[in-house]
Amino acid sequence: MTTHSPDLYALIIRLISENNGRLRATQGHLAHAAFLNILQQVDPQISQAIHDIQGRKPFTISPLTGFGKPYKGQIQIKAGQEGWLRVTLLHPLLFQTFISYFLQGTNHPTIRLENHTFHISEILNTPGSHPLAGYNHLQNLYTKWQSTTPLNDHKTIKLNFRTPTAFSMRNAPFRHMHILPDPPLVFGQLADYWDKLTGYDTRDTIRHFCAENVVVARHKIETHMYQYRKSKQVGFTGHVTYEILGKDATEMIQHLNRLADLAFYTGVGSKTAQGMGQVNRC
Repeated sequence: MTTHSPDLYALIIRLISENNGRLRATQGHLAHAAFLNILQQVDPQISQAIHDIQGRKPFTISPLTGFGKPYKGQIQIKAGQEGWLRVTLLHPLLFQTFISYFLQGTNHPTIRLENHTFHISEILNTPGSHPLAGYNHLQNLYTKWQSTTPLNDHKTIKLNFRTPTAFSMRNAPFRHMHILPDPPLVFGQLADYWDKLTGYDTRDTIRHFCAENVVVARHKIETHMYQYRKSKQVGFTGHVTYEILGKDATEMIQHLNRLADLAFYTGVGSKTAQGMGQVNRC
């Protein structure tokens, strides 16, 4: 295991609305733009480098939470109303750049989504400060599951897909979005994230193993439509219980649980940098 593995961060950014107004119900692309704008103010080169990355970005952003249910595709927000955004960062330099924006001396840092301004009242990052906040290190995830016994207690993995999740099937005869939590897709993509962060090569092995040895034992999912500025996207949300079959699968049980922990930071599926694919254990 490389000693240069990047740190993993999950931040809860508490917001207070500064004015009355409306926002479209799906604002992930707005939060994405606000995030890049913050990076640009601190370090334009890093902001441009992140913007230019093709494919998977080294961060995720949740939708706005706590501002009520949408009506006719919009959220009505009142001045003084409180809510939050969740941001995860998959590299310590990215974390340092982002967090420095809030340490520059201004007494009232803000985030703007379109024409709506939110005052940032607090940023939570320490484990225990919020159920969806925390930090970890890839080395810790590796070591934790290498030393975990007995493994029979960990053959069931329960995941909560908190925001709509979908998988882009780029290699299929017809490119399309798949909206079911199939084990090879979920854990295969998480393995791909793990490999890119660590230099390991586990994706194909995990996909093959999951296709034959991991089943969806229970689920309670439903689909939701995300309306972006120029497109729509359907995804599934809800709870899924995966069962690992077979008796002699020590390394696979370890790694699948490691990937389930990683999902807390990486999310899974398409458009994780615009609000989709937020995942955690349940």
